Amino acid sequence: MLRLLKGCADLDQKRNKRIGVYICSCYDTITDRIDFDDIMKFVATLTGVKIVKKHDSLCSVSGQKFLANECKTENFDALVVAACTPKIYESTIGGGVVEGGLNKYQYEQANIREQCAWIHEDKDEATHKAKRIIAGSVARANNLEALEDTKVDIIPSALVIGGGVAGMQAALDIANAGYQVYLVEKTEKLGGRAYELSMTFPTHNCGICCIQSCKNCVLTPKIEDVNQHDNIEVLLSSEVTEITGGLGKRHVKINTPEGEKKIDVGTIIIATGSKIFDPSKLGEYGYENNNVITTIELEKMIMAQRDRGEKLHRPSDGKIPKTVNFIQCVGSRDANKGNPHCSLVCCTYAIGQAMEIKKRYPGTEVYIHYMDLRGPYRGFEEFYEEAKAAGVNFVRGRVGEAFEKDGKVILRCEDVDAGTPLEIESDLVVLSVGQEAREETTKLAETLHLQFDIDGFIKYMNPMLTPEERRGIFIAGCAQGPKGIRYSIEDARLSATNAIKLLQKGSTYIGGGVAVVDEEKCVGCGKCAENCEFNAAQIIVKDGKKVSLVDPVLCQGDGKCSAGCCNKAISIRHFKREQILPMIKAILECEVEG
Repeated sequence: MLRLLKGCADLDQKRNKRIGVYICSCYDTITDRIDFDDIMKFVATLTGVKIVKKHDSLCSVSGQKFLANECKTENFDALVVAACTPKIYESTIGGGVVEGGLNKYQYEQANIREQCAWIHEDKDEATHKAKRIIAGSVARANNLEALEDTKVDIIPSALVIGGGVAGMQAALDIANAGYQVYLVEKTEKLGGRAYELSMTFPTHNCGICCIQSCKNCVLTPKIEDVNQHDNIEVLLSSEVTEITGGLGKRHVKINTPEGEKKIDVGTIIIATGSKIFDPSKLGEYGYENNNVITTIELEKMIMAQRDRGEKLHRPSDGKIPKTVNFIQCVGSRDANKGNPHCSLVCCTYAIGQAMEIKKRYPGTEVYIHYMDLRGPYRGFEEFYEEAKAAGVNFVRGRVGEAFEKDGKVILRCEDVDAGTPLEIESDLVVLSVGQEAREETTKLAETLHLQFDIDGFIKYMNPMLTPEERRGIFIAGCAQGPKGIRYSIEDARLSATNAIKLLQKGSTYIGGGVAVVDEEKCVGCGKCAENCEFNAAQIIVKDGKKVSLVDPVLCQGDGKCSAGCCNKAISIRHFKREQILPMIKAILECEVEG
């Protein structure tokens, strides 16, 4: 700690002359947890602080107008707001500061609500911590400098990866807005898994249409519309092999049957979907038996019956099954034998199939074995009650194993409600397999530096993030987690809307908090280029000397180049050493004094 404090003291700090500090009480909801009078007296003694004021709600319209007026009349060099989390409200509160004429990089927000008032029961403890946080923010504000954002042009075209219903819907919406769309699909046809289904909840007897076919539902995007659209170029049996560039201008290489195709696009939508869990990984369910099938395989039988008049039959002998058992959560909700997450659609889909079997063969006994039923849709409870009324039997409890005996499949399971073990003979067993992430989705996410969640899907992005903060990349449908058809389509529409907003701008600005090189210190060692995963840094020869050059469009300001620079020749604007170390020093000194 002493070494750190000494290092901070050695910094040549250029203090701003006028700093305003405004403390928000959040409509007086945190005043009972923090001593505001004590804090204001303390803040007034900090170096550079000229004005300290309290306000009830700086995120409100009146609060922003107040801040704008204060900036105009007081001519601040920097401004600190002590309020709530900057994660959500920094852009809102900071809007008033910018309106008042202050550069947005000369604004600092200290979090005294979530980090103090909400987590400390002791008022003195919360107050002392708030002092330290504000002291650090003021010290940082003393060294902030005005920066300019970088302007980038947006190429008026979009790449949509994945030709399922989410990808098709996104492509149609963007194309209808007048922009060129390249729709890349790995398989030989569009439609994805949704076009392999004949029914699903809630379109099963939903009243919108009577044909009960998902691909023909009025809510589902049509392949014909995609193929015939003048603004959509469909690339089937194709795969994206490389993506370079940054926001507004991505260079893409696509492997097509005709050879490599190169395109430049302004925005990208990933709609690669999910894949079905392989039940052969779970030997206890006997998937190698002909009479043990998945819900997808049962769906093909139902479609064959509907389209060609064939009967639902057991694969082993072609007979109509008299007893059908559904096993839920196959590959889902079990980290030891599959995936820990719920796949969301399995319960509703199994109930729909069970009702279809009872409708066509009333004499067939149908059982659904489940741990608990989950339906993320309105009307699910009514759907469940309708299935019970139709004669579908629901058995709560896990199935231990399924094995063949005398031409029958025997299920060893339990009935939790009755408190008894069961051994059931079944003519046909249906495994409700769940969804999991695709390998190609993982590869794309790594290429585009996107985060994963614990389930392997692309991490959900906060909808409050701007298209610029998302770097022009949007995720639609099951690429970011299991979803039903309806939600995948709605998700695609939202992604397309955000992409269109970016394309309509024609140009935009990206933050100034990027790496900058001190060419006098730089020796051209190349460590920065090695450490930068965004390929933003490269070594060039300038005036006969090797130096590093950073592309501000590609740079994400993660600081790896700065941390790895042997000569301290690279710093991150807005997060320079002379800005961060005084902040740490102020927090530590405040704690020592306290």
